[in-house]
Amino acid sequence: MFGAGSMTAGYRSWPGPARVLAVAVDAAVAAAQAGDAAAFADAVADLDRVDREQLAVVLGAVMRELLERSHPDGLDSDDAEQVLLSCTRSAAPWYELLDADALIRALTGALGISDPDEPPQPGGTAVMTHGLLLVADQLTNMAQQLPPVLDWALHELMRAQTIELP
Repeated sequence: MFGAGSMTAGYRSWPGPARVLAVAVDAAVAAAQAGDAAAFADAVADLDRVDREQLAVVLGAVMRELLERSHPDGLDSDDAEQVLLSCTRSAAPWYELLDADALIRALTGALGISDPDEPPQPGGTAVMTHGLLLVADQLTNMAQQLPPVLDWALHELMRAQTIELP
């Protein structure tokens, strides 16, 4: 499976659910970057074993961090369009299930933008899958590696879960 050799000791050595999430995300992103539909499908199937809410938080944090790095002055509508077009160009040749609506929902979800009138989508697998495609494309465009960003996002999730509410 992709990714196992590219991971940092930071999340490779983590116990339990955090490691499972990190390994599956790492594998999915590596497969997407390679354009390997079979490996991507396997990695997405592995993500069914992780907590969906935690996965959404981590993918959202990773995507926001990448967008902040690639657009330090902010992301306007033209920038968002370019992000979507770039991802579409890179995924369309190998990912038969590419869906423009799911791609847009993945991007707007990562940015914390949602339509209150839109009904919730069942399962959210398509949005999660397209979020992985966005992350893979951003990493490729920026010539960045996933492990440091994913490690940071996992630390943020763990920190947020340990903060006590008043």
